[in-house]
Amino acid sequence: MKKATMAIIFSLCFSLLIGGQIINSAKANPISIPSVPSLQISYPLTSTGGYVNSTVEFHIYVNMPIESQTINSISYSVDGEQSMNLEDLKVNTVYDYSPEKIDFKTYTASLILKDLSEGNHTLNAHVNGMSASRDFVVNSYYHVTALNVLSPNSPIYSTTVPLTFSFTGEINNAHYYLYRGQELVSENPLTGNVTLDNLFDGSYNLYVFVTTQYGQDSKAVPFYVAGPATIAGVTILLIFALALGVWFFSKKLKQKKITFQ
Repeated sequence: MKKATMAIIFSLCFSLLIGGQIINSAKANPISIPSVPSLQISYPLTSTGGYVNSTVEFHIYVNMPIESQTINSISYSVDGEQSMNLEDLKVNTVYDYSPEKIDFKTYTASLILKDLSEGNHTLNAHVNGMSASRDFVVNSYYHVTALNVLSPNSPIYSTTVPLTFSFTGEINNAHYYLYRGQELVSENPLTGNVTLDNLFDGSYNLYVFVTTQYGQDSKAVPFYVAGPATIAGVTILLIFALALGVWFFSKKLKQKKITFQ
């Protein structure tokens, strides 16, 4: 049970880390190693075809070698206007365990643009001689796909896991990726609910992407698989621990009775 709990905690932490990666397509691999050094602007996952609402949040990522000098700010401008600085940067150190062994630091800045006028806009970012840009279109009538993963909704499953989800609109493109640790177990297009079969014991991360006429949305769901043999073993251990606790408590109670006599 302790191992299962630790695995679930690791899965949740790993999910949060991966959630910071940049995903611009429903078929993008959610665990891809970016170029280093590089500057990237993430598109909102609720956007498709470049359409966003009059208030939109972007994330700007700077990937640098671990030994590089610390970055304190990122400059940006909208539609060629005066540059502004983003100074509230979050820093994550990423250790790559793939054969390439690319260890790097990622600086992340959040940028919320408000009260944008209808029509075409361009966001530019600059840092350490690098630049990136992102074109987008403001449409005040834009709707969000609003993906909701109904299952998996439990931290622990047996070898079969149902994948059920709901969303607004009609599917134009949908895909899922299932990882066991950092190993890609399966990935397939989706047209509706499916069942994930024959899963080995371990910690998993499920990534679901759906694009409809209203835009794109995604969800990351961690869960742990413990087969019948593992569950039986844990049950036996729990029963044994409970019996041992009862025996120990009754023994202590008898000793107290003898002492008072």
